[in-house]
Amino acid sequence: MKKWIFILLLGLFTGCLDDNDNEIIYHTHDNSVVLLQVNYTDYVFEGGIELFLHSEFNDADTIPISVDYVPPGDFGSIALYYEPIEELIFEGTIVWSGSGKRSFPDRIYHPNNFLYLDEEIEKPEDERFQIIFPEEGVEYPLDSIWNSINELSIVSRYLEGGKKIGVFRYTPSVGIGDPNEWNWYVIMNTIPD
Repeated sequence: MKKWIFILLLGLFTGCLDDNDNEIIYHTHDNSVVLLQVNYTDYVFEGGIELFLHSEFNDADTIPISVDYVPPGDFGSIALYYEPIEELIFEGTIVWSGSGKRSFPDRIYHPNNFLYLDEEIEKPEDERFQIIFPEEGVEYPLDSIWNSINELSIVSRYLEGGKKIGVFRYTPSVGIGDPNEWNWYVIMNTIPD
């Protein structure tokens, strides 16, 4: 009986194979973004992640990002999407009397996982920066933010794409809010190698 089951299973497995089953096919991505997290108060680089997108690369010099913002009466949220297919690249909750948290990406890589250059990358002109979800009355310390990521190899690679450099302020706690819980995100977009 066991022999018949083995022969039947072997027949099913080999019957499903065709000439292409011996090839490993990798899904290719023609577009990617990198999110780099910087501490809000002391501008220390805290890590980041590279996201490979399904959306086609957009040739405009700006990063095509739409924002879905739910103001925190008590609880709110903010999500960033890469257009045109609304591909999620960032999402986090915002709490009025407490602290929300980033839910996407669910993890980022520690700064030790990044390659560093021997020389700093000169900061581009301010016009090269794109403020994502600008807030009235908020100062965007571009020099300090840039100085926290200006030795990263990945920044050099993404700069070659020619797009603007996105800067986004995430405040998971508002009202009394604790700026020590907040972060700056640098978002860069390019075609992968």
